[in-house]
Amino acid sequence: MFGLFGSSVVKSVENVAKEWIETDKEKAEAKSLMVKTLDPNGLMRRDISDKISKLYVLYILTVMGLIICQSFNIGDIKGIEVAIKSLTDLFIPITSMFTAIVGASFGVNGINSFKGN
Repeated sequence: MFGLFGSSVVKSVENVAKEWIETDKEKAEAKSLMVKTLDPNGLMRRDISDKISKLYVLYILTVMGLIICQSFNIGDIKGIEVAIKSLTDLFIPITSMFTAIVGASFGVNGINSFKGN
């Protein structure tokens, strides 16, 4: 009977000691949890940046396609010239918005990484 009582007390003390000891793995988990707490919408921000990047690539490819059509006289040349003019007028605003959105996302990630350290 003493053996059972002694082993259960030792086991209880051992369990309490394990809870008090902080390991590197636990520190890393706590830091990652803190970063998630500071940045709960990280996934959403990455998704927005990804979609914006894909739309920007689509814009660039559209302009390139129209320029190629104009170069080889494919299709309605006057319509293509109007489309190219419209798209080139939008180049600076679209590029500025792309830069602002993606730059803000990287900025928030950088700030959260700095706070996490």
